[in-house]
Amino acid sequence: MKPIPAVGISSALVQIIDFSINVLRKDNLIYEPTGTSTTPVEHSAVLQDIANNLYRLTDVIDQSELRKLQIEKTEKKGAKLSEAAQQLLKHSEQVKELARGSNDDAKWRTARDALTNGVWKKKDVTGTKKKLRALRREIDSSLLLALRQYLDHSAETGLPVFAKDTSGVALQHWEKWQNDALDSIHANDWRPNKKKNVEEFGKIVDTLITVENEAHFCDEVFSLLRFEEAAERLHSVEANMDGSMNWVFGDDRMGDEGGLLEWFGNTRGDNLFWITGKPGCGKTTLTKYLFRNPQIFDYLEAWSGTAPGITAAHFFWNSGTGLQKSAIGMLRSILYESLQDMIYGPLEQDRDIIPLLFPDRWSQFKSYGGGLHEFTLPELQKAFELMVADASKKFMFMVDGLDDMDEYSSEIVDMVISTTKKDNVKIIVSGYTRPELETAFESRPKLVLDEWTKKDSAAYIMNKFGDHETLEKLRRKSDNVEEMNAINTLAEKADGVFLWAKLATSLILHNVTEEDTFSAMRSRAGDLPNTLDLLIPKIVENMSPEDSEELYKVKALLESHHNACPGLLPLSFALTADTKSSLTADTRPLKTAESTKRVEDVRDILTNKCRSLITIFDVSSPEEPQTRGRPESLKVTYTHHVIRSILSSHPSPITTPPPPFDPIAHWSNANLWTLKTLRPSAHDSNIHIWPPLAACLSSALLLFRNTSKFPLKYLDTATTTALSHHAKSPATSDLPCYPSTTLASPLDLAVLLNIQPYVAIKAKTADKKEVRAAVEFSRAVRKRVGAGGGEDKWVGAEGREVLKEEWGKERAAVDALLEYYGKSVRFGGGAKMAIEIPECE
Repeated sequence: MKPIPAVGISSALVQIIDFSINVLRKDNLIYEPTGTSTTPVEHSAVLQDIANNLYRLTDVIDQSELRKLQIEKTEKKGAKLSEAAQQLLKHSEQVKELARGSNDDAKWRTARDALTNGVWKKKDVTGTKKKLRALRREIDSSLLLALRQYLDHSAETGLPVFAKDTSGVALQHWEKWQNDALDSIHANDWRPNKKKNVEEFGKIVDTLITVENEAHFCDEVFSLLRFEEAAERLHSVEANMDGSMNWVFGDDRMGDEGGLLEWFGNTRGDNLFWITGKPGCGKTTLTKYLFRNPQIFDYLEAWSGTAPGITAAHFFWNSGTGLQKSAIGMLRSILYESLQDMIYGPLEQDRDIIPLLFPDRWSQFKSYGGGLHEFTLPELQKAFELMVADASKKFMFMVDGLDDMDEYSSEIVDMVISTTKKDNVKIIVSGYTRPELETAFESRPKLVLDEWTKKDSAAYIMNKFGDHETLEKLRRKSDNVEEMNAINTLAEKADGVFLWAKLATSLILHNVTEEDTFSAMRSRAGDLPNTLDLLIPKIVENMSPEDSEELYKVKALLESHHNACPGLLPLSFALTADTKSSLTADTRPLKTAESTKRVEDVRDILTNKCRSLITIFDVSSPEEPQTRGRPESLKVTYTHHVIRSILSSHPSPITTPPPPFDPIAHWSNANLWTLKTLRPSAHDSNIHIWPPLAACLSSALLLFRNTSKFPLKYLDTATTTALSHHAKSPATSDLPCYPSTTLASPLDLAVLLNIQPYVAIKAKTADKKEVRAAVEFSRAVRKRVGAGGGEDKWVGAEGREVLKEEWGKERAAVDALLEYYGKSVRFGGGAKMAIEIPECE
């Protein structure tokens, strides 16, 4: 059920009115977060928060169902909206006109102070408040009329009036409110022409505004906690091989005191368990195997009893993005998962818990629409501590790869240890044995994994031997003993290190021929070094010059990518595309056969040429089989972070110098191909244009810095391609714009992003109207962004540092240039342009 159109627009109108009145009150102090300086908040950031909230609600009005109905009715001659609808649309224009403010450079204690210290007079504030209150009464009356008409119409037609809780899905907050409002109107026979009825109905509208504000705040906090790559590491880890890890639930020692299974259920206070071992022994695989494994729940219940259980995990990733390897990322993902579990899981806890965990932010939001900035580590720690302080719940957390944290933090380790002193929290941490962790966790229950995985690594080797076609022919001329000797030699040297077993087996089997023997294979296995730091250089040394060069290219592309985990298809484009084909390629999604071929080709390169040192992983959730295995869900990275480290210290030995290979140029071509072949997302059916376009813009600027020649054709192609995608669905586009602005030309983007070389080139030949439109577009968008760092939405992500530099550059020269070329009439000589027009290619 959708909200009645009048409810949607009225909610936004009343929120604007109530919010505006609130910020104009004398007693509405600007909320200062606890523990910070008592110096008054700089007004510019607070005014921007106020403006952002008003812009948000104005956008809701402009995109409301009632507004859409108005447009539809206008297009149909003779069709009219109801009286109540027309009233509400009239009120919307009045509200938008009144919801305006001003700003200056002073410091103040209230938003009212800022307005009265600026261009407003005190009488202006008083007058505006009176007008807003009068409008509020009129809106209440119009909304009551709309709902009264809806009830009467439903009675005449027999259509259902109330939303119902169907299929176990709880009603949305507005559905509950709508039901309550209609019920009250019906029960009390309220009429919009009776002042007392309108006043009583207004109290019910107040409850809608309260729940709408709470819902918006909670949604924003969720979006700030969530980051797209949070679960990538978990999804990317290969599931344990069938039959492996049976020892976890099958070995009696796991149930002995200090064993993993006994630890799950014990109530002695040993609430921290350490999984350690050599690099590559499978710590992450084991952590994934345990996380939400239903087999552990029976053991946990001996500890948790009847208390609700909350589970969450974070998998650090040294090769991932900044958030994937930071303490902030860890706390964001654990808080996000835990809150999802509490609110949307079986507990169905009220969303009031979010304001309780983030009280400063909630107070800022109520005060002036603030509190929606990026999280800091201290406040995340505080929220985490408040969450686990609820002793009525039991929390089970898993933190994998603690040694992969970007900067070792004794503060975080101390937080983990102190948290597990609580009776209601258990935490499993895993990580390579390093001095800091050894010192912190040495007295804790632990499992040294490589002591348990020797049989698993042997089973893996045997499985790989069994799947190899050439070995089937060798078995006909040898006995099983010789093959087992080769397998056992590899297993013994692996010594429980699964990664060693994988790489060594791949090396031994790579060049097997029908003339080979198992005895020779055993001899080669015996000659292999038994540590990863010696095995990996050995693998590289045995490569042919052609394969070594391929590894060199892939490694160079990974290292020049902003997080060493590019998508498989972009990497495929980077390995194969040239500038000419990138510029001339059609704008269309790849056909299934084309994308499948690219996946197979990259898989062959990584497996056979790169000897499995680099691997493909799937970032989609196993719970969404429709997206699993899609080319768009596949990414590429080092098989293990230790491989990256070793390859960096042992360069690829190439017998003949490779041809000039510029990763930036190859990525620029790949970014353009990616932009041209965009298809709708599997999750929301929208085409996400900005990420590949931002990558193209960054590539162009980097090429310009490296060559001093501006890639004009490249940037023209990229921006026009992006705008063609944008034109198909501007309402859902993620390009830098807002509903009230119109993005029409490449120059609009260039002026907004302050790409001065491109502006200097394009403005000279552009139509005057196009130049003026670009200036107005940039002003409108920058006014929405404000001075508080809102540009991070577009230029603040990893890999976009060069765009952020351009954004922050002084704009006076480019403004003068645009003013000159945008003039309707230019008088003799004209202004001297301070921006030099670069050489193009």
